[in-house]
Amino acid sequence: MSTPALRAPAAPATVAPRRGTARTVVLAATAGLLAGVVTSFAQTVLPGPVAGLANAVTPWLVAPFLVGVLGPARRWGAVLGVLACALQVVGYYATAAARGFGVNPGTVGFWLVCALVGGAVAGAAGWSWWRSGEPAATGSGAVHGRERGLGAALLVAAWLAEALVSYGYVLGYVDDAVTFAVVGLLAAVLLTRRGPQTRAVLRWLAPALAAGCVGFAALHAFGGAV
Repeated sequence: MSTPALRAPAAPATVAPRRGTARTVVLAATAGLLAGVVTSFAQTVLPGPVAGLANAVTPWLVAPFLVGVLGPARRWGAVLGVLACALQVVGYYATAAARGFGVNPGTVGFWLVCALVGGAVAGAAGWSWWRSGEPAATGSGAVHGRERGLGAALLVAAWLAEALVSYGYVLGYVDDAVTFAVVGLLAAVLLTRRGPQTRAVLRWLAPALAAGCVGFAALHAFGGAV
């Protein structure tokens, strides 16, 4: 009687998901660091009306928004967003210091606190946007009902709110305000194509814009003391 061949034990089912999670975390961290580094250099090379793109808040919500898409659940989207946003701050100020610019620890701390809030919101918004474009048949991960369109509306509203409050009202930089408004409109066109979810985004845009304006007003109120 022949002896059956011995087989190597199967790998635990948790190994692959853990590796996938590790790769996602590394990707989010790398995206954040690179965005911070690029921002430091972009501040000295971007011309005229687009210079504000390297000296503003909303551009730093883009990477957290995009990495939030990779989260297997909403809370993971928020966590990845915080990671990317916080490391943008680290990457930016580390690069600025290496280039010989002064760095104020109080300012770094302020923006790290902002990264906790902005990164979480942007990451969760990215997760919601991506799943708002999935058909219901894909399972419970798809976003439908009243929430559909909210994720994209939040990012679009951030661009428009910064154009209105920061550049239009507080600073009075008309060129930068126009640039941010145009980017916001382009973002709306691109993001609503997934699904599509145009009507859903438009339904959320007004309340999201109002919340964004309040947020930027608060940011200027508290940030001015740093």
